[in-house]
Amino acid sequence: MTTELRKTGMDVVGDIAWGTHCCLFYETKADLLDTLVSYCKAGLEGHEFCLWVVASPVTEEDAAHALGHVVPDIDRHIMDGSIEIVAARDWYLQDGTFDLERVIHGWNEKLASAMARGYAGVRVTGDTAWLETKDWKDFCDYEESLNEAIANQRLAVLCTYPIEACRAGEVLDVVRTHQFAIAKRRGDWDVIETAGHKQAKREVLERKRVEEALRRSEAYLAEAQRLSHTGSWAFNRTETVYWSEENFRIWGFDPQQAPPRREMVLQRLHPEDRDRVLEEAQTAVRERRDYVVEFRIVLPDGTVRHIQGLGHPVFDANGELVEVVGTQVDVTERKRAEQERQKLHQLQADLSRISRVSTMGELTASLAHEIKQPIAAAVTDANTCLRWLARADPDVEEGREAAGRVVKDVTRAADIISSIGALFKKGAVPRELVDVNELIREMIGMLGSEAKRHFISVRAELDPGLPQAMADCVQLQQVLMNLMLNGIDAMKDTSGAHELTIKSETDAAQPVISVRDTGAGLLPEHVDQIFNTFFTTKDHGIGMGLPISRSIVESHGGRLWVTANAEGGATFQFSLPAAGMSTFI
Repeated sequence: MTTELRKTGMDVVGDIAWGTHCCLFYETKADLLDTLVSYCKAGLEGHEFCLWVVASPVTEEDAAHALGHVVPDIDRHIMDGSIEIVAARDWYLQDGTFDLERVIHGWNEKLASAMARGYAGVRVTGDTAWLETKDWKDFCDYEESLNEAIANQRLAVLCTYPIEACRAGEVLDVVRTHQFAIAKRRGDWDVIETAGHKQAKREVLERKRVEEALRRSEAYLAEAQRLSHTGSWAFNRTETVYWSEENFRIWGFDPQQAPPRREMVLQRLHPEDRDRVLEEAQTAVRERRDYVVEFRIVLPDGTVRHIQGLGHPVFDANGELVEVVGTQVDVTERKRAEQERQKLHQLQADLSRISRVSTMGELTASLAHEIKQPIAAAVTDANTCLRWLARADPDVEEGREAAGRVVKDVTRAADIISSIGALFKKGAVPRELVDVNELIREMIGMLGSEAKRHFISVRAELDPGLPQAMADCVQLQQVLMNLMLNGIDAMKDTSGAHELTIKSETDAAQPVISVRDTGAGLLPEHVDQIFNTFFTTKDHGIGMGLPISRSIVESHGGRLWVTANAEGGATFQFSLPAAGMSTFI
């Protein structure tokens, strides 16, 4: 039973727990009425059923009249049965005798009736002014039995004794059989503590501490469920046993109402998911295992929510299903974010391809020259081969060498076309081990004619021990092409030495590639803006190349940055994790 503290209406006592059995010694009728009126008033205000057993000199009319002074609607409480005021002879002395078992049975009947009517519990006070010496031992036995009878029950009992009628030994008997006693000392009410009362107080404080910790824990759990959009639930074979407040919110039911019936819950499952969810749950119960299932629910306003559910069947010692408990997480926002992320990735991929196609279009003349060179060489070598074979005495060896050069030239042209085709290709390319040095050589070969067209020399400084990277080869080609073309653009309209240096080196076991030019350089205010989308310093640029390049490098777990050279020009550098290193991407 919960250790719910109840107000007594007596300042000297404060709050008590259910199951409290205490006594009060009074001197005058006024003392008795003042105390018990406050006691019963607190019970009525706490929605408790109150029973006041009166004895001379207090009558039922005296008690009702005294209550009327502090409880304005006492007549209503009496009429609706919230309080009963009965005479001691009718409660304790039916048939003229005191019967311990009958009286305790009467308390239990009152408690059962009160609980059935929705009261919080029963508050009792009974006066013993009727008690005669011949009944004293039986009544002490009754008081002793009452302690056990009301323990762990929603009952609180205050027994009142006229102090003038009690001898010293009887006072000790009364105190011994109650958890604590209340008496007047020097005109003020005071509590006489017993060992039992001290132990009871310690137990109440401990239970109160435990309940407060439980309330805090429940509050933290409810807040955690609200923040994480996680609900918890329990079903048995026939009904819904438990739904957390957050589960009500997720499913769109009113948390002030009772948990929804099973058929109400099933009705809100998306029609396309309902059979699958039921089958998964039933299979898990048959196989005695947990299950995880994702599904959709449809709220009354048409809103669709995505739910990730986990269920755990609970069985008794005989292997019979007791209930299924579980959690449900509203993952609607996560699903929406995933969809948006997929759209963004597709947009980035499309944008990268557009950028590549646009760049390749600008290089048409240079690429045509690059392809034309090996084809022209192949034609020359083919003609040479024919001449050697057409002689009266064919020189087969010379013809073979010339044919070999044809194969080499045509292969070179095919390689260039394949590289260009890869850059035009749409769709994701699987990441693989990439020799970054070889990639740099390929890009120098591809862009060599463009550099020569603007009288720019290209120099490579490659670390032979450069570690390989796990990368998308086409995307790295795009990054190198963007950086090298930016360097060529920066130098083609300037005077002085024109040199583009591509360097690879190892730093902290990672490959680092730099592209250095000797152009006009960067203005200080442009260093922080140059990677912003649509920012460009070129008349014909659209400001997409560098943002796309940084996005590609960062998607590989690397970093792209720029520094201005002291002697002029700029150096773009990017790092990549070596193969086998974690990128946290």
